[in-house]
Amino acid sequence: MSYRFVNVSENIIKILKIGFVTGLGTGFIPVAPATFACLISVVIWFFLIDFVYIYWAVLANLLVWGLIISHEWRKVWCKDPRKIVIDEYAALLLSLYFVPKKIISLVFAFILFRILDAVKPPPLRQLEKLPGAWGIMLDDLGAAIYTLFVFKILKFFFEPLF
Repeated sequence: MSYRFVNVSENIIKILKIGFVTGLGTGFIPVAPATFACLISVVIWFFLIDFVYIYWAVLANLLVWGLIISHEWRKVWCKDPRKIVIDEYAALLLSLYFVPKKIISLVFAFILFRILDAVKPPPLRQLEKLPGAWGIMLDDLGAAIYTLFVFKILKFFFEPLF
């Protein structure tokens, strides 16, 4: 009886980990899984941006657990599989925190992040080559920081737009 309970518990934990690392399954979408996963960030941002401590706690947990769980699952799925999207939706939250709660700012930051994540300007491509989950997570954090800087520079020059 206890063996059966342990087996069920292990399966539930496995399912939760897969859901977490694949962005509630968005990582299994055949086209642009990372872009769909970033929509999770938008939902979190929309509901939690006014609750600073909760927002940062969620972001910190996504980053830490993202490192731990993506390290585990990259061994199963290969070095940086498209299914693992925790890196995208965790990193985008960093940039979105500094974006005004306006639709134009949100859309611009979202698109800018996706472009920078896809293009991977230096040194993001090098960060991607780091071992283990570090390579999975840090290139996207770099893209989030680039997004933040570009957004803030453009906002400075085009304040009324953003």
